[in-house]
Amino acid sequence: MSWFQRLYETYDTIRQSPYPAEENRPLLPLSHTSQQAHITVTIDSQGNFRRAEILKQALVIPVTENSAGRTSGKVAHPLIDKIKYCAKDYADFGGENLFQLYSDELGAWVKSLYTHPMAEAVYSYVQKGTLVADLVNAGICILDDSGKLKTMLKEGETTPELFRLLTSAKSKTDKTVRLFDQGNLLVAWQVEMLGENESRTWENTSLREKWGIYDTTKPTSQGKCMITGKTMRLAQQHPRNIRRPGDGAKLVSANDTSGFTFRGRFTDAGQACTIGYETSQKAHHALRWLINRQGFRTGDQVQVVVAWTLKGIDVPQPLDDDWLLDGDGMDFGLVDHPETTVQQTVPDHTKDLGQTFARKLRNAMTGYSARLGANDTVAVLGLDAATSGRLAVTFYREQFWQEYQATLEQWQKDMAWMIRQTREVPDGGKKKTEVFWQYKAPTPLEIANAAYGRRLDDSLKKNTVERLLACITDNRQIPFDLVQSCINRAARRAGLENWDWQTTLGIACALFKGYSIRNPDKDRRKEYTMGLDETNKSRDYLFGRLLAIAERIEEIALNARGEKRPTNAERLMQRFADAPYQTWRQLEMSLQPYRQGLKQSRGGFIHNMDTLLDNVLQSFSPDEFIENKRLSGEFLLGYHCQRFTFRNQKESESTTSFEGENK
Repeated sequence: MSWFQRLYETYDTIRQSPYPAEENRPLLPLSHTSQQAHITVTIDSQGNFRRAEILKQALVIPVTENSAGRTSGKVAHPLIDKIKYCAKDYADFGGENLFQLYSDELGAWVKSLYTHPMAEAVYSYVQKGTLVADLVNAGICILDDSGKLKTMLKEGETTPELFRLLTSAKSKTDKTVRLFDQGNLLVAWQVEMLGENESRTWENTSLREKWGIYDTTKPTSQGKCMITGKTMRLAQQHPRNIRRPGDGAKLVSANDTSGFTFRGRFTDAGQACTIGYETSQKAHHALRWLINRQGFRTGDQVQVVVAWTLKGIDVPQPLDDDWLLDGDGMDFGLVDHPETTVQQTVPDHTKDLGQTFARKLRNAMTGYSARLGANDTVAVLGLDAATSGRLAVTFYREQFWQEYQATLEQWQKDMAWMIRQTREVPDGGKKKTEVFWQYKAPTPLEIANAAYGRRLDDSLKKNTVERLLACITDNRQIPFDLVQSCINRAARRAGLENWDWQTTLGIACALFKGYSIRNPDKDRRKEYTMGLDETNKSRDYLFGRLLAIAERIEEIALNARGEKRPTNAERLMQRFADAPYQTWRQLEMSLQPYRQGLKQSRGGFIHNMDTLLDNVLQSFSPDEFIENKRLSGEFLLGYHCQRFTFRNQKESESTTSFEGENK
């Protein structure tokens, strides 16, 4: 369990760093957890009710070992908890009476040597048994016609603000009715008293310290921690809420003799594994903080991947590319988009961008290397959950910083290509969408979307991300099925929206380029430049250039006529990939009427296109040209580079805009 030990060591390091001071990402103290609160109740030092209001905020609250991992209603938090636990009068309003659990836990703390005046004030108030009544009088909780807490909303009935904080369930008897339980609202306490600068119990430092000391004095079993090797208080339960507040999945569990967790091999859970309470708390809190601060999540937030150092210093995340835009940035120009009024500017793709990219990539890494030494370790941890109650480690690697840096740089260099991107930018109080082309490696999520479409299910998305994670961190070859899927979707242009096709085309080129560089067969290994390579005499590359030329000629002809429709090259792209020679003859014949028209209106343009066409055709080997076998993904590279080259030609040589990018 080296990953567990690394997390345990990380906690003490980041505890002393400035990062935990970040208000939105606190590093939890021991015997505390993060919980979403709904209501704050303000009382005075004598336990008298003052006011109540709705609160939408995740709070750090004190917990016991059992309550931190509770999955049922048989244990209560010691101070901040749901109405069903805190309210002595909850049963009078139609709810289940769980108050005694809460009262016993809070009362034991208040009666100990480590009590706190704010906890005493809360205990005094809840013993009066007026919490629900006070919340109703304050206009927070809602009663039905019978005087009980409202639990049902019929179809078409306006949803109160309070109910929007709760998860609803459908009635089994009437599908038009939604059921709510106001008892699940979490109540946080605010105590106004002299001598306390902080009235919010969840932010009061002295109260946290008192609870932490009290919790360590409880009688517990002692034993050897298998992580640290020390004799200490052993953990009987391990925390939940790891990926987010409300997350019920646990990383470590050994429930009981009826759960078949260890039966058949051991007589009790302690023989299987013993972990110290402090060790477990620190490791889980560190992991929760790292995920919240820098973790990568898939859309459903079930799969999580995070990279970190023991120093708690930021490192580039393997599945994200935000770090590429730090400082100098890697984006090259913006293009027109229907939702923007941004001036179209594009890079000169007649030149190779590889050297420029390599320089900017090194600059992006410089800041990290300045803070990390060669012997600093980077850990990469992947988590996933097959069920709602169990969380598994699906990936783990430890690398020295220089090794980790080298693998990330190699992935970016091997897979870098011009990828279509979008971003939201402010525009006079509103937002507009900017489209730009970024020279970078596609992220695993972008690859999954390009290979299988944007409607792919969560399982396929997670599997694709997991497969590519090893390719990034271990410099492995990319799975060929992903490469081929992207190539096939890019060739099926007619079945995609233009923006989706542009993105898929760039990613397909990136994967084919990277696959060729990492090909284990040295005879088939090949490197491509990002830019038109006029020295490349490969049959597939040349056919790709021909397709781009044919598309350009017809596109300009249609534009001159004022017609807006797909070109023959666009419509026949899939057929061209399957039977290039036969399809080219058809495309060439269909171009003749357009060529004749352009000779009258744009003679210079058609002369340049005819010259370019002749040069490309003369580069073919005669036998290869008439061979009608299917094209590889290399034809997309020739097509894409030739297409971008047209965009950079002067107006006198071409046109004032590139129509295909604006659809």
